[in-house]
Amino acid sequence: MEQHKSRDYPDVLIEIVIDILRAIKPTGWGSAKRKVRRDLRRIIPVLQALRDAGPEVTETTENASTSGREMLVTLTGGIALKYAQISGNAMATTSRHLRKSLVTTRTRRKEDFLRDLAPQISGTLEAAASLDGRESLLVVLDDFYFIARNTQPLVLDHLHGITKRSRVWLKIGSVLSRTQSYADGDPPLGMQPPHDLQHLSLDVGLADFATAKTFLEDVTNGVLAPTSLRLREVLTETARERAVLVAGGAVARDYFDLLIAAADAGWEETQRKGLTDSFKISAEHVQAAAGLRLQRKQNDLRNDAGRDAPKLDERFQDIVKFVLDRETFFFLIQRDQLDSDWGREIVQLEDLRFVHRIMTARPNTKTWRGIDTVVFMVDIAALVQKRARRAPIEFWKPGKSDELRRAEWVYTPNWTTTETIKHAKTPPNTPKTNSVDQALDGLLDI
Repeated sequence: MEQHKSRDYPDVLIEIVIDILRAIKPTGWGSAKRKVRRDLRRIIPVLQALRDAGPEVTETTENASTSGREMLVTLTGGIALKYAQISGNAMATTSRHLRKSLVTTRTRRKEDFLRDLAPQISGTLEAAASLDGRESLLVVLDDFYFIARNTQPLVLDHLHGITKRSRVWLKIGSVLSRTQSYADGDPPLGMQPPHDLQHLSLDVGLADFATAKTFLEDVTNGVLAPTSLRLREVLTETARERAVLVAGGAVARDYFDLLIAAADAGWEETQRKGLTDSFKISAEHVQAAAGLRLQRKQNDLRNDAGRDAPKLDERFQDIVKFVLDRETFFFLIQRDQLDSDWGREIVQLEDLRFVHRIMTARPNTKTWRGIDTVVFMVDIAALVQKRARRAPIEFWKPGKSDELRRAEWVYTPNWTTTETIKHAKTPPNTPKTNSVDQALDGLLDI
């Protein structure tokens, strides 16, 4: 969907439908295939003309119920004839509102034309689904979050309409926090979970550390098989764990990029120190490679978050300052605060892999008794500028997760104000032991 991100609605919808129809064009000479190609030759030119038609701004009468301006288009000539043939709408069509100027034939909203064409488009998709003995057709829309959020329900509403009650299945690949599949109203628009669609999470994050590690290492060992190497022979045990942490879960692409950069770092070290050519990738090499990921992640934030990027970056920088101040990698969020405006920003940062969800816990003080919080880990790539005297808590090991239940790690947007009040009550000669500078001086030594 990234190629359509600059298009406004409904042109973006028309382009997506054209892409789908082009993708199902069959080859071969069977009668069923020839019929599908013939239908496509009739439908696609009408859709292209509809997409390219410039809107006509038509003034309506000054009436309380109809006053305003409408964006209408006209289909004329051969395209109008093709539209009439495939839609079954051979009669001249006029706008519903009484207007000051004369109404030309077939002057309507683009969405109205598209709705008329929907049965023919649906039938063509259904015919393509049965070609070559197939039993279904899968339409995959990847990176759907590139479509403007406020128009996503409109796009999905139409796509759902042309695939409903058929053997055509829709799969929408997107970022959950940046996707709006349904808009309530009269009538409602889009696809409403769980009735019209089901959410399926493909993420295996750090909350499932053992599963993520096993998956990544199984895939890597498969890649290494032709070399007769095994991952345990290439990386130290600590490096294997650290690589999963830095990758942020079971994302094979990020994991491979990290291992390649870590191998480069290890090779450079052997050459610099005049050592032998044989070496193992260590946790220090993985840590050095982590720093190379930060710039790419920042670019991804700007590309994927769009207009939300500045506020998400500001929120993330504030979280980084917070964990540095606490000399930790982790922060806690009261669970019901994740539905607040700033909490939703953190959920978006999680989807973009700038923070990683670890577990649900209750802080270990009486004031937090019975209150659930969500423990997050800041992406290590953002914390590699300085070295520390401690490694991250190994929460995946037995008994270690209890060390994450720290009430002083609970993050709120006003944490700096709270700290100012707390330090103001501290005796003047009492040194501050959790300053940002001290944390910076000691964050990230392995």
